[in-house]
Amino acid sequence: MNAEKCFIRKAGMKFHVDLHAIVNGNITVKEGHAISHLLKDTLRKEIPELGHVLIHIEPTEY
Repeated sequence: MNAEKCFIRKAGMKFHVDLHAIVNGNITVKEGHAISHLLKDTLRKEIPELGHVLIHIEPTEY
């Protein structure tokens, strides 16, 4: 749905990302996990300079 926070730092020749993704709070843990993997895979495909990518799932209240 959105991103709450995104921290990027450089280590050597790579960038490391720590992203908080906002998702619908009514989805299952399994669905949230799938979203985080899809987001991570998409970011790494689109930005080859990324090293470690950590996705935190943050639920909305609605």
